[in-house]
Amino acid sequence: MLPILFAASLLASTAVATTKSGQIVTRGDGIIRSPLRPIAGPGPKLRVRQNEVEVLNQRSGTRYAVEIEIGTPPQKVSLIVDTGSPNTWVNPQCETSNQPSDCRRFPQFDYSESSSINVTNYVDVLRYGLGSARIQYVYETLSIGSATITDQLIGIALESESIPLGILGLSPPVQGVNEYPYILDTMVDQGLIRSRAFSLDLRGVDNPTGALIFGGIDTGKYIGQLAKIPMIPRSSAPNGADRYYITMSGVGLTLSDGTIVRSEEIQVPVFLDSGSTLSHLPRTIWRAFGSSFPEALLDEESGMYIVPCAYTEAAGSIDFYFSGKIIRVSLNEFIWRTGDYCVLGVMPDDEEPMLGDTFLRAAYVVYDQDNRNLHLAQAADCDTNLIAIGSGSNAVPSSRGLCTELPEPTGSGRPLSSNLDVTRTRPPASTFTGQLPTDIAGGPGPAKDATRTTAEPTLPPRPTDGSGGQGASAASKGADARLGIAVAAGLGAISLLAWML
Repeated sequence: MLPILFAASLLASTAVATTKSGQIVTRGDGIIRSPLRPIAGPGPKLRVRQNEVEVLNQRSGTRYAVEIEIGTPPQKVSLIVDTGSPNTWVNPQCETSNQPSDCRRFPQFDYSESSSINVTNYVDVLRYGLGSARIQYVYETLSIGSATITDQLIGIALESESIPLGILGLSPPVQGVNEYPYILDTMVDQGLIRSRAFSLDLRGVDNPTGALIFGGIDTGKYIGQLAKIPMIPRSSAPNGADRYYITMSGVGLTLSDGTIVRSEEIQVPVFLDSGSTLSHLPRTIWRAFGSSFPEALLDEESGMYIVPCAYTEAAGSIDFYFSGKIIRVSLNEFIWRTGDYCVLGVMPDDEEPMLGDTFLRAAYVVYDQDNRNLHLAQAADCDTNLIAIGSGSNAVPSSRGLCTELPEPTGSGRPLSSNLDVTRTRPPASTFTGQLPTDIAGGPGPAKDATRTTAEPTLPPRPTDGSGGQGASAASKGADARLGIAVAAGLGAISLLAWML
């Protein structure tokens, strides 16, 4: 994973509010905006928004994180914003994080100091694309921006691998069943937002702030109309996983002279994952992109194409086509710098294609889980104008973005190849013979399955009414019962091996 983003607060009131960039806004109409800010550090990955939170990013590797408060009295922690997993948890083990010094820069939650914690004896092992965590569930009070959530079930890590920050999970349940109320569910149940919907604005590598907005959109952060694109049903999605999958209909290049090259029509399911630093696409597309950079060298061990860093200063873009919308990602945004090398922001993956941060930095995305739609537009930054997301089938406003056009491409015009046939078999690329950094850390990537068990309470047991502690609410007891049913049903065992980026 990469450098991190922080979140500041904001709760919104009437349908529209205008603020200066990065300013926290409080309103009462179900909009929570928190800034996302980038933090320097090695490695790449992750992002999120609405109840807006500020996001941080950087070219040398990107983690997108939000700052929230947990417990009573509140303690600040930074969590990776992850649209590829549903669970929220804190306190990674820094010794096994691959980035111990980076991990230790961020405070952890001291559960012994909180009077509002209620500890369960249920434990999950969570697997991600990169890394894993064994967590114990607790009920706690969380504050995101100016919104306070009570009795939220979250995890406290008992051990973790390859993950330097905790995670704020915002995806649908991967197996299609909510085993307990996740963050978005609780926000709606407690009247903080009207729909399980949020918008995410990660910002580019040269822009220090982005935002996560729960329950709202910011029309000052995109160009033109938001395109409504239906999520692919779980029954038709790769591996039967319920994710933010949509159909990508083409890829292309905008060359330095303004010439546009597009692939043939394709139908590729991709999900939008803020927890993945790089994008992962089918091998034919991966090879086509690599071949478009004449000097690209393939590092066979990692699957990364190394390109001259001069491309980050070149004009041109990598283009992604969807029904009714094109998102153009400048070369400056799509190429990831790691140490002394620059790598193309795409990896091969035929099983679970995804568009990660190298795509999301150029897109304004509204994730509407209730109506199973994503809304896409080209990201820009011309104002701040918040509008609430309502409820029902047309919950996301159709408001046109206030921004009018993309900035003119600048740079030396280093030439790209115009050959983008994504169906042809290509000869192997020239091989990279150098040594990439060994401590590369990407975001966690998509959640896999989980194993839930009961356990001897490693954390203090949950207080009961009359014990001097805080008793569980009816909502907590209901969620606890669902957890017990899940245990009785017996979830399949999983491997703790960390997956590579």
